[in-house]
Amino acid sequence: MKGIILVDKHDVQVRDIPDAEIVESTDILLRTTSTCICGTDLHFYDGRMPYNGHLIGHEPMGVVEEVGSAVHSLRKGDRIVVPTHICCGFCQNCWQGLSGACLTTHPGAAGAAYGYPHQGGYAGAQAELVRIPFADANAIKLPGEPGDEREHDFAMLADIFPTGYHATELAQVGGGDSVAIFGAGGVGLLAAHSAFLRGASSVYVVDCIPERLAKAAEFGATPIDYRAADPVEQIMELRKKSRMDSAYRDEHVMDGVTCGIDAVGFQARSREDYHRDDPNWIISSLARLVNPTGHIGIIGVFPLKDPDGPDPNERVGELTVPWASFFNKGISIGFGRDQDKRYDIILRELIVSGRATPGRIVSHRLPLSEAPGAFRLFNAREEGYIKVVLDPTH
Repeated sequence: MKGIILVDKHDVQVRDIPDAEIVESTDILLRTTSTCICGTDLHFYDGRMPYNGHLIGHEPMGVVEEVGSAVHSLRKGDRIVVPTHICCGFCQNCWQGLSGACLTTHPGAAGAAYGYPHQGGYAGAQAELVRIPFADANAIKLPGEPGDEREHDFAMLADIFPTGYHATELAQVGGGDSVAIFGAGGVGLLAAHSAFLRGASSVYVVDCIPERLAKAAEFGATPIDYRAADPVEQIMELRKKSRMDSAYRDEHVMDGVTCGIDAVGFQARSREDYHRDDPNWIISSLARLVNPTGHIGIIGVFPLKDPDGPDPNERVGELTVPWASFFNKGISIGFGRDQDKRYDIILRELIVSGRATPGRIVSHRLPLSEAPGAFRLFNAREEGYIKVVLDPTH
């Protein structure tokens, strides 16, 4: 079969590799019809989370090709999408709905994933065939036929839609909330979509890439270009204008937002120099922007080590955080990977009903053979690359 191998920094190649095989009786083989490039894959591509020599990718969707003898709920030909995080369905954490912290699939640790360093050693999903362990627990069955009008919507269920939704869960977004999201990549855009689904009254999305800001506006959010001016001041000025009525008298201390989300993580670009990383400015901005008693969700990736980090502390996973501001404001903060299984059926039904349309973020659908160029352009944020779906069938 063909698959995408990370050879070295800024070098991915389409190679002929051994076919995926059933290893355990609880496995299935998935023949992929869509497999996505994630922003997290770019951390590997940039050499910031090295994973050279491995098959990468963790967002597969397709059709069941072969079924292990102990699999009960799936049949050959079923259309499915598979969450990024691999769970057993029966350990303590899985029973509590914490599938992203499964205790079985990565012995001695909590959590496993496809094509991801330090997450159990499972082969990636940017390939024609993917082995799916504990298939009864991990496959989400889908209506319709491969390649139909909901192909891209359903493909987002593998990772990016539940991740965006989880960001709003971490930030405790609810009816009437105002939300500021830093980062208009796929996760940030679908966090904005999710915030509206959860009843947010206003959503602000901060970025500097024009195509991404335009896409945020398509979802109904207010785009904020951080290169035009301080994004905190921009949002607070808009909030003040919307709260000038006497109904808000003596509430100027609440002119920020009730919920904030960091959807960028450790490779946040500096406001002053786009070609330099500065992961501190987003958390500092959220400390200024989020109202007293508000909530923050950190969904952007932060690795334990970042050898190429901009300063010595960040190279060992330590950042300067304004704890005093958070404490004195009484702000709660949630972190961590999403719990895919907790959300996927809910989000699938929102797609089926037409209320959720996450596939709108897909900017390019390309043959698997064009992956090297897609990685290069996606990493450069050029030519409108926002979300890339690779098609192994062409």
